[in-house]
Amino acid sequence: MKTIHFETIDSTNTYLKNNYQFLDNMTFVSADYQSSGRGRNNRNWKSENGDNLLFSLLIKEESLIKEFKTLSIISAFSLIEVLKEYGIEAKLKWPNDVYVNDRKIAGILLEAVTLNKIECLIIGMGINVNQKEFEGDYLRLPTSIALEYKQDVDLNLFKIMLYATLEDNLKKVRENYDFYKEIVQYDYLKDREVYALIRNEKKKIKVLGIEKDFSLKVEYEGIIDNLESGEISFHI
Repeated sequence: MKTIHFETIDSTNTYLKNNYQFLDNMTFVSADYQSSGRGRNNRNWKSENGDNLLFSLLIKEESLIKEFKTLSIISAFSLIEVLKEYGIEAKLKWPNDVYVNDRKIAGILLEAVTLNKIECLIIGMGINVNQKEFEGDYLRLPTSIALEYKQDVDLNLFKIMLYATLEDNLKKVRENYDFYKEIVQYDYLKDREVYALIRNEKKKIKVLGIEKDFSLKVEYEGIIDNLESGEISFHI
């Protein structure tokens, strides 16, 4: 296991994109503070300095790269497993957010570096750990482990636990382990009626749930559709 830690960096994902050629598979890069942290669709990820776990994991292994459609969900599932150790029941908001009591506790950004082929994947995660106050414009205020656990947690121990769980679950991915029955029980959106952008058109949809191939089945305007990440974004 190779770990790199920065007190301050622009973005751990950007660091790996710029340096992946010189780093080993499964290199784990974390930071106390990111000046340009990003979520999906280039949204800013705001985090108090030193309070949260901000990291990126480098994937260079072909057997994992070919499973890229599942890696965000496997990463979210790994976090859900670790949160159980703190007595926190979390849910997966497909494909890349983790919610606790209807409030976001973590987000995941999966990026690929592509030249003639996919050179590597980078799994970026931002997890609210000890932050207790959140400033900014939110549709719904986020939460954190400390808020749900009712006390601060050891950030380094949490990081070690999550890395070990991710490492174990990625090993299972290599072995073609079937995660579906375990993951589907944490489906946050299942049976909800929500507004979403589907292929850039706003629709009111009913979410039917995560499918076995980890696409999302939805119903709208009498149509049943299976969607991949990138084809839909939610307004909740």
